[in-house]
Amino acid sequence: MKKITLAHVIAIFWTLLILAACSIPGKDIPSINIVSFDKFAHFGIFAGYGWLWMWALRGALASRVKWVLVSGIAYAICTEIYQGFLPFEREPDPLDVLANIAGLVTAVLLYRALQKRRAA
Repeated sequence: MKKITLAHVIAIFWTLLILAACSIPGKDIPSINIVSFDKFAHFGIFAGYGWLWMWALRGALASRVKWVLVSGIAYAICTEIYQGFLPFEREPDPLDVLANIAGLVTAVLLYRALQKRRAA
């Protein structure tokens, strides 16, 4: 049995935090008058997801990249679909999915590049 590390706990917590944030009624989210702030928030939370899971997982770097990208893209899509089922003001937005995936891919590629540089 594999040992659960602090990195795993933090990554799991962040994953659940994303779900909680996606569950907040739209009217309860503070309004900030910055163009596309919502997309920056989506980018940031999924960049956090990508970075934390790359850090938490062990094994070959290529395997971690594949696992984090596949799971992250699925999670990005599922959280938006999930919002369509909530009984209050939340709606799925395909542009949020794109922002989620952009943040995820950016973090994973940056983490990968830093690991390769450190190994060299």
